[in-house]
Amino acid sequence: MTSPKTFRNWELDTLPEPPRAGPSLAALIGPGLLMAGANIGGGEWLFGPLVTAQYGGTVMWIATLAILLQCAYNLSVMRYTLYTGETIFVGFFRLPPGPRFWTCFYLMFEFGGVWPYLSSNAAVPLAAVILGRLPSASDGGFVKALGYGIFLSAFLPLIFGGKVYTTIERIMTAKLTLILGYLTFVTVFFVSAPVWWEILTGFVRFGSFPSGDFSWATLAAFSAVAGAGGLTNSAFSNYARDKGWGMGSKTGAIPSAIGGRTIRLSHSGKRFDESISENQAIWRRWLGVITRDQFALWVPGCLLGMALPAMFSYQFIRDIKVVEGNAVAALSAQAIAAQHGQIFWYLTLLCGFLIMAPTQVSQLDQIARRWTDVLWIGSERLQSSPDGSVKKVYYTILAIYMVWGLIALRITPNPLVLAIATGVMWNFALGFSSLHTLWVMLRLLPRPLRPGWLQCAGLLGCAIFYIGVSSIAFAKEWPKVRAWLATW
Repeated sequence: MTSPKTFRNWELDTLPEPPRAGPSLAALIGPGLLMAGANIGGGEWLFGPLVTAQYGGTVMWIATLAILLQCAYNLSVMRYTLYTGETIFVGFFRLPPGPRFWTCFYLMFEFGGVWPYLSSNAAVPLAAVILGRLPSASDGGFVKALGYGIFLSAFLPLIFGGKVYTTIERIMTAKLTLILGYLTFVTVFFVSAPVWWEILTGFVRFGSFPSGDFSWATLAAFSAVAGAGGLTNSAFSNYARDKGWGMGSKTGAIPSAIGGRTIRLSHSGKRFDESISENQAIWRRWLGVITRDQFALWVPGCLLGMALPAMFSYQFIRDIKVVEGNAVAALSAQAIAAQHGQIFWYLTLLCGFLIMAPTQVSQLDQIARRWTDVLWIGSERLQSSPDGSVKKVYYTILAIYMVWGLIALRITPNPLVLAIATGVMWNFALGFSSLHTLWVMLRLLPRPLRPGWLQCAGLLGCAIFYIGVSSIAFAKEWPKVRAWLATW
């Protein structure tokens, strides 16, 4: 790895103008829409029977708080990319004690996010369509085989095309349109007004908790899936770079393995001269672009993506107490079909599948690109590689993850346990990386370009919230974790 002392030798270049509204809105659609599509519904679809169906709108305020705190994180990591053309993970590795330490540190947290639970959960509604019923314990082998197939098929969109970012953006735009369209139809025509009121007011019922016994681990996982969660939020930085925002237009993007034009990725970041008044004006306009991306696209998309499945769950599967891991992803389909006809069995199962399976694609991409960027810029051995060969690094990491994913799908417990465990680990990752991002902002950005006190407070609050909620959950669930480890 390159010494951290040499890391800040950024080449000076011109800061391009941001896109403006015109006949085509494509240039204005950025990581916010892509990430909203990747984040929408998967968590709530899984945790609806455990959270909303049991507690109503009581804990929906956790989603509001989580999304707003994550917004401060997202704006900060994109700010770093606008200035340097690098991803935030490269910024992390620039700080002492150096790349080797941070590699070990984040690999530990990455362990909580590399379990392909979305594939195993997406297999449940697909199996239910094929079987014509909810899969039972005797169908475990069949469901697992489908999980393998879904996991392997998630690699295909990342292999073909031109720029990986563009492929992911198209997939998530289509997903967002289909899912929101169906869920809006169901909630408008089949969900009662009292349920609408219960869920919507729950988003601002700050500080309320369910009465009686409740699972802190489930609430911690719920907070993790509200918005992005874990190290996933760092992808805003990667996607802003690949979108060509700010100085990202000077450093390139990650190309697909097959097809498309030649795309190159620079080995080092580039910065602009912040002392020039013209650059300061352009910088402020870029800040407006990322602010709009968050508050016009990502925040509303995430809130809507939590609200609609929550209403669905509370309307049709209210007050359930025990849900098996294989039932959770298809329970809503069974409930609405019983009231409104068999057609909704298939439509809702399809909705559940489309919520989870495409998100597995983005999860694969985010893990691979995080470590591709770190190795590409930080490794002395790769410094002599041609700019266009970055895809070899990217697809090598994907191949390694493919092997690991197949092993993980075989050895993991039921999908619901896996999702909850992943959520708790994600919270620790997001909490600590929030503190790290604050350090990057104050150490590597010139004083005039640093975020204000409100955004810094948001980063600090993000760390306190996520580390706190998962610390409570981990303390309460440790006996169960220890018992599971003892079975290995």
